[in-house]
Amino acid sequence: MKFLAITTILSLSAFLSACATYPQSREDQATYHASEARSAISKGDSTNAANQIDVALTRPTGDAKIKELFASYPKGRDYYLAYLEKSIVEVSSAYQAAAAFEKLSTVKSAGILPEDQVRELFTKLMKVVTDGNTTGSVPFDLGDKIDLFPELKSPAHQQIIVNRSIKNLQGNGSGSRPVSALVEYVQRIGIDSVEGKRIESLLPSMNIRRDELDAVAKVFPKFAAARKEEITARVFLQVKNGDRLLSEDLLQTLRSRVRGVEWVPSVGPKITTLVIERLRNDEKTLPERSQTITYAQHEVNLLSAALLMPRNASYLYEVVSGGAEIEYGYVVSAVADGKTIYDEVIRGKVGGEYRRCQNARIQNVFGGVSSAGFVANDDMQQRCAGPSSASIDELRKEIFSKVVDGVLKVPPIKVAHELN
Repeated sequence: MKFLAITTILSLSAFLSACATYPQSREDQATYHASEARSAISKGDSTNAANQIDVALTRPTGDAKIKELFASYPKGRDYYLAYLEKSIVEVSSAYQAAAAFEKLSTVKSAGILPEDQVRELFTKLMKVVTDGNTTGSVPFDLGDKIDLFPELKSPAHQQIIVNRSIKNLQGNGSGSRPVSALVEYVQRIGIDSVEGKRIESLLPSMNIRRDELDAVAKVFPKFAAARKEEITARVFLQVKNGDRLLSEDLLQTLRSRVRGVEWVPSVGPKITTLVIERLRNDEKTLPERSQTITYAQHEVNLLSAALLMPRNASYLYEVVSGGAEIEYGYVVSAVADGKTIYDEVIRGKVGGEYRRCQNARIQNVFGGVSSAGFVANDDMQQRCAGPSSASIDELRKEIFSKVVDGVLKVPPIKVAHELN
């Protein structure tokens, strides 16, 4: 225990010392990181040297400090050049390509490398980007910073980027969704162009979501209106064996949990009828129980026992426990065009228990009692942990959540929810 305390104090002291030695002004920070880079170069630590140089260049006067460093330690220039070349080779995304471009721009502005070396680095980056766009190893789409790389604006590369953007929108993944960028591209080339017409013909195959339709409507209003109609399910809810409160509570829960559904007040053409039938709902409140727990003095935490308890005294308290449970059963079914398209029984039991501790006290050997204002030990901590109440209302919400899970399996509702 003593060793742990000493170790903690030393670690904290080292941390505070490090915080205290780091300069406050950004100019002094440039000097600090240049000095750290110098130390790393002396030790042959190329990785740390390059990282320190990177940071120094982001501070005022950092360029001058690194020029001085390279003049005194030419090896540092070699380390940093190798680091830049490695960062270019490792580019595998549009984000990394943009970051590498910004880094090279900083190096160029700082003037810490010869101009011919900087030009060669930019050339290498451009080749990695263009080759990567062609092969897919650096996959650009219309939502990326293409302006940084003029070669990507050539017709051949633009076609690759447009096709990749369309493919991304045709998939179900959670990656890039360059909808707005695709719309802006069509606006630039013209909706009546051959490419504009091709993109319009592919729109039905793209998973355009509800919150993206406003952008699409700027160029393709008819498609946007049709897609909104397509991804909206109209559903009439019918609740059986329940009162009005149950119907309203279920509808409120469904509205908050299910996307893309218009809940209509009556049946009709192209309307799915969702039937939720309650078969069982047995609610029970479990009676409260009280148990007295007693600890001898030696069972109480050592420090508390020594300071707060008379000799041979006992620590007592009551644990009050209770709970509630609901046994439930529902049938979720759906009818469309006169045919049953879904039917499921949802049944089970939910419950919750609570515990609270009260009347903690100390009783001496003569029977005298005084209040205890501290937790006796880990056992008491564990017994008294947990919720202090169990609500029937919360259990009902839990059941409603299970019913909603069933509703989300109804085919038209499932499709609308996922597309929204």
